[in-house]
Amino acid sequence: MILKGIKKEKRAIEMGFNWLFAIIAGGFILFLAIYASTKLITRSESTQNTEIAARLISFLDPMETGLASGKSSVINFRTKSKTYFTCKEVSNPPFGKQEISFTDQPIGAKYGETGESISIYNKYVFVDNGIEGKSYFIFSVPFSMPYKVADIIILSANNYCFYNAPEEVVEDIEGLNIKNVVFANSSSKCSGINVCFQGLSECDVRVNLQAKYVEKEGKKLYYIDNLIYGAIFASPEIYECNVKRLMKKFVELGGVYIEKIKIIERNHCYSNIQPKLEVMMVEANKLSSSKALLNLDEKSKEIDQINKGAYACALYS
Repeated sequence: MILKGIKKEKRAIEMGFNWLFAIIAGGFILFLAIYASTKLITRSESTQNTEIAARLISFLDPMETGLASGKSSVINFRTKSKTYFTCKEVSNPPFGKQEISFTDQPIGAKYGETGESISIYNKYVFVDNGIEGKSYFIFSVPFSMPYKVADIIILSANNYCFYNAPEEVVEDIEGLNIKNVVFANSSSKCSGINVCFQGLSECDVRVNLQAKYVEKEGKKLYYIDNLIYGAIFASPEIYECNVKRLMKKFVELGGVYIEKIKIIERNHCYSNIQPKLEVMMVEANKLSSSKALLNLDEKSKEIDQINKGAYACALYS
């Protein structure tokens, strides 16, 4: 009787142990399954956001203006999204590069995992470090110094109030039909980031048309030509980085134009553009901040006047 009792007890212990082992093993397998599916979902989400960032870059291709004065468009998303930008002037020499990464926010959920960074090598996107919204507003304008250097692309998600803007700015913005910019004056108010060209004491961004700089976040961003828009809409660090990248491209194009000068001289077309251009190229190559643009602008205007007077022997049109 005692032995039978012992056998029953042993079977009970074995049975209890088997159940306990099954529960622990089952729980561990369930944990692994949940962990694996979570990683798979996260990886899938990250991959999807990486693909969206790549598509965003391809969307910028039609913004190249060619000989046109500018283009504009709107990118709409189903849900709220965040896009992060960085700029690196020393990477990918001599032109530098920008990087973009993307994440979105499904309805009623938090932002998902940000996708991998995608590099942009041949474009100059003037934008905040991170923009957020369901709609991105985009426009492009050419930048010349004095010949065309590149198209600059402006990307934003906020609404902007331009106070007391000069006529040429109004014509540019209205001509491009940019939908997130509203023009106002001292007696009217609008909702958005305040950009003041004159008057008003409380401004998020202040434009000094005489001294040619835009003041924002406690910094002065100097501009020439259409870079005024890059200075207004971009983060200071992205603006300064892209200015340096543009100067590198100006130098590379300058080398091409110097070779062209040698060719047109065979047709007895002579001018004193080459030495002036070479001086500009040296200064542009060592540019350390946007303030140096003002001195380059003076030299650019001199070259442009000479080129316009060359008529059939013009170096560029």
